[in-house]
Amino acid sequence: MSDEMTYNGTGRRSVLKAVSGAGITLGGLASVSSVQADSSGDAGRFNVGYVTEVGEQQIRDAADNVVHAIHSVNTLTVEAADEGMEPLTESDHIDFVAPDQAYYAGSDVDDNNDNSDGQVVPWGVERIGARKANKASKRGKGANVAVINTGIDPTHPDLAANLGDGIAYTRASAGHDTNWADDNGHGTHVSGTIAALDNDFGVVGVAPKSTLHAVKVLNEDGVGFASDVAMGIIWSAITNRDVANMSLSGPYSPLVQRAIQFAHKRGVLLISSAGNDGGAVSYPASAPEVVAVSATTQDDGFAAFSNYGPEIELAAPGVDILSTLPSGEYGIGTGTSFATPHVTGTAALLMAKGYSATEARYFMNKTATDIGLPTEQQGAGLVNAAAVAKITKKSAKKGKKDAHKKGKGYGKDGKKDAKGKKGTKDGKGKKDKPKTK
Repeated sequence: MSDEMTYNGTGRRSVLKAVSGAGITLGGLASVSSVQADSSGDAGRFNVGYVTEVGEQQIRDAADNVVHAIHSVNTLTVEAADEGMEPLTESDHIDFVAPDQAYYAGSDVDDNNDNSDGQVVPWGVERIGARKANKASKRGKGANVAVINTGIDPTHPDLAANLGDGIAYTRASAGHDTNWADDNGHGTHVSGTIAALDNDFGVVGVAPKSTLHAVKVLNEDGVGFASDVAMGIIWSAITNRDVANMSLSGPYSPLVQRAIQFAHKRGVLLISSAGNDGGAVSYPASAPEVVAVSATTQDDGFAAFSNYGPEIELAAPGVDILSTLPSGEYGIGTGTSFATPHVTGTAALLMAKGYSATEARYFMNKTATDIGLPTEQQGAGLVNAAAVAKITKKSAKKGKKDAHKKGKGYGKDGKKDAKGKKGTKDGKGKKDKPKTK
């Protein structure tokens, strides 16, 4: 068993109705191993967290197949019948038993956009002051950004020069997928807003010299398992990425929550879309370790589709966003998925200067523009790339201290809560379980 993470448990959970599905091939994560599983009979797919090695063996004995052994966070993904999992909920060596549920990209893009006549600055990039920021900053050079999504097109002329490593944890409909190239479009669109090159054609991103790392956890239909998402988050932490963009959502998952906590403790700044139901903030954006992003319109209004609530930390442009698509194309996207990369790119500008995740989070909140919306809609305000670019070592000295202090509207993880009180600890029990819609 890996000793990378000692986990004390969150309290046992009941077996829930499983989401059926075949096994997924794991693409080479250092502290994760997998056994390809064949779906058969009435077996469902579960994520089971263990507290001790005895618990791990109990899971293996009860399962029909082990799909993933995710030792970094003491969890096995298995296929088993409901009755096979039931006894595990009574074991002191088992922390939780939960279905490996589906996660989704949630927003579509329109690929009918000809952008061949020179370089265009998308309105969202302009609105948050990213062009001004790039004149006064390193433009993200040195920052490593994980895009946890549908992959990235490795050949796109506006992205290729900024691509680093990639990995895939998805299962395509026609077999197991080990290629992190984007076959959906969602991840490539998100990536362009973060780091499309400043090269006189196409579009330009918020941090055009940052390095993008494709973490493919959603397939060509924009769908993946909670275990895929968790492994993508863990990989981002193990490979020392600075910031991770998660423009996706799904039900609360104790496995994903463990992965979030793992990455958070390793200094990865996690940023996620609030969701597009016009209701409560979706998961994982609702997790306290994650920066939740809502969407605004071109006139700084609140996008009607955007989710909202006390978890919202920052707002960003999310309507009619022009960005990159596979095969060298460009298209328009609308949704909180496309608002989120504006914040991620801004974080990259800060982290390229050497600021930590906690510090970057603090400064983005501190410099956000109040656009007159309720706090539950805008959080601290509209993300302001131009303002964060002006932060110098001298002006940051006090800010760094404040970012690490308890209270003053920020908790242990640096996140401001709705009442300006010390933020809650992470989800280590039912009381802290994020609400989803």
